[in-house]
Amino acid sequence: MSKERRLQGESERTQPNPSCNLAIALALLLSAIALLTGLLSCGQAGEGNESGFIGSSSTYAFELSNLAQDTEPPIADAGEDFVSYAGIEAILNGSASTDNVGIVTYTWTFDDQGLKTLTGVLAAYVFQLPGNYTVTLNVTDLEGNWDTDLVVVSIVPDTTPPEVRGAYNTTLYVGYTWTFNASRSFDVETGISNFTWNFTYAGANITRYGPALTWKFNIKGEYVLNLTVTNGAGLSNTTSLLVTVDEKPTWLEKHWIGLLIGLAIAGLASLYLLIKYRRDKTLFTQAEIEKVQLRIKDAKKFWRTFRSNRLGFAGFLALVVFLAIALLAPVLSTVGSPNYYQNYEETRPGWDNPKPPSLDPSPFTGFVHPLGTDYIGRDIYSMLLYGARASLLVGFAATLISIAVGVTVGLVSGYFGRVSDEILMRFTDYFLVLPWFPLVIVIMTVLGPKFEFVILTIGITSWPSTARIVRSQVLTVKERAFIERSRAIGAGDLYIIRKHVFPNVLPLVFANTVLLISTAIFTEAFLDFFGLGDPTVISWGIMLEAAYENGAFDSGAWWWTLPPSLAIIVCVLSFSLVGYALDDIFNPRLRKR
Repeated sequence: MSKERRLQGESERTQPNPSCNLAIALALLLSAIALLTGLLSCGQAGEGNESGFIGSSSTYAFELSNLAQDTEPPIADAGEDFVSYAGIEAILNGSASTDNVGIVTYTWTFDDQGLKTLTGVLAAYVFQLPGNYTVTLNVTDLEGNWDTDLVVVSIVPDTTPPEVRGAYNTTLYVGYTWTFNASRSFDVETGISNFTWNFTYAGANITRYGPALTWKFNIKGEYVLNLTVTNGAGLSNTTSLLVTVDEKPTWLEKHWIGLLIGLAIAGLASLYLLIKYRRDKTLFTQAEIEKVQLRIKDAKKFWRTFRSNRLGFAGFLALVVFLAIALLAPVLSTVGSPNYYQNYEETRPGWDNPKPPSLDPSPFTGFVHPLGTDYIGRDIYSMLLYGARASLLVGFAATLISIAVGVTVGLVSGYFGRVSDEILMRFTDYFLVLPWFPLVIVIMTVLGPKFEFVILTIGITSWPSTARIVRSQVLTVKERAFIERSRAIGAGDLYIIRKHVFPNVLPLVFANTVLLISTAIFTEAFLDFFGLGDPTVISWGIMLEAAYENGAFDSGAWWWTLPPSLAIIVCVLSFSLVGYALDDIFNPRLRKR
């Protein structure tokens, strides 16, 4: 009985309760209503954007995926082992380290008289003692995963002092402001850390710091400037340069060479006219007038022949342009006397030197600088125009000296022969075998950087080739029949040389003269570039020397380096083309028929 009741009770508990079923149904209905309401609100928020709901669900899925834990460790990369120098910063670089999520911390540890710890992708540290240091890089990502890498830093002492590249010995005039630039000094190992200039001026010890020194010299005298350059390891090197300050020359002192040449020519011409008038009782006889007319006719024929040579004529036109520039430099320049310090563009806020080309007037001086300025504010365009004067003057004056010496030696040696020929030719050979450029450098070093000495040096070292050419031509001319007839009628040696030999070698001399001018201009630029020219005279070579000394080639200041370079090239090429054209005309073996 009790067993039956128990079975009956269990069956009653398993039967569904109507009230419980109703509660469950009501709960399911409310859940469905809530879900439908949520779906409708999402649909309204995504109106006008069909992918709105999809985007929301995808973002939601991405956020859920991000909640997954990152178990992959980063990869540490401390870079390659490297060598650095004691006393300067060694840079530790961990930028090559990678991780799929992102690296949070970079920690560098090493032993340098105790444990050292640095942080950051790039870490800088100064090792004072030589040796090998093993540096450990530890990188950690967002999830705390980490990895390490080792790099060995070898620290060696810097035992090489810096290389000092200061200015050259300089000659200035009283009142000039000059800038000495040592920026080309270098130290490969640890770099330059300090420039110190020291000199005595007016009884006071002057000390300045920095790669450049600008100073106005108002007192005549000689000044020794000591430049000390120190590198990052504390090693230093010192050099000295001599600055000679002279009084500005007077007009006579500055132009005495041209004045002397002019007076000599005028004196010889006057003497010739006086002798001629006393002999002929007139300045121009009928025979001389006819001779002049014949010469004019020959000149016209020569001009037609010369014009037919296109390269030679092109060179002639270029030379005409250069001569016009030299004569009209004060008119064509934008800055009068560009080498005068009061016409410089000072470096100041809003104006940095060297300045690129611009057609706008300077807001400070009003000058226009179509080719920019140099390192102390001098106008490049005006200096280029005035530089043509110095280059052409050196070309013509030095060539005149060279031709005078070379023609004299060649005429005497070729005409008289024997002992005089042997002595003069051995002397000429001595000059020919000597390297020309080193000889010029040695002479200029002894004489000093004066403009007159530049002309003299080029003139007295470039005559041997002319002497050889004239001698070979004289040896041919003196064996001709008309020379023998002149001797038979009693003509003297000087008369034969003046009336018969020299006129026959003159065309060849003239062609060689034009070629020598181009060589003289190039040599003058060469001497100026190596600091052996006169810095107070504006020339193309001086412009290039200043550009090189002040880093214009490295800094990309093309407006400072390109114009004088092109001027030298075009001028030398023009003289060469004219010289070769004249050689074709005057030399029968080269003359085109």
